[in-house]
Amino acid sequence: MFVSPLVAALLIGSFWTGIGTAAVVSNSDVWDHHRSDVVISAQATDHDTACAAKYRSYNPDTGMYLSSRDYKWHDCRL
Repeated sequence: MFVSPLVAALLIGSFWTGIGTAAVVSNSDVWDHHRSDVVISAQATDHDTACAAKYRSYNPDTGMYLSSRDYKWHDCRL
């Protein structure tokens, strides 16, 4: 069976695109904005620093973070 160079390129490109997509999807840090690797030892008055340490998308101006689960903004309640 002969495979033309165009068909071979499409098959190989699809394979590597799938591998790249699987690598990105398996890296949960890309999608999860909740950082479990951070230990929070802030005082109760240091609310903004604690929220920024826990949520990468935390906005200190609004006091909210963007949830990766429902893609909505939520108040940071630490």
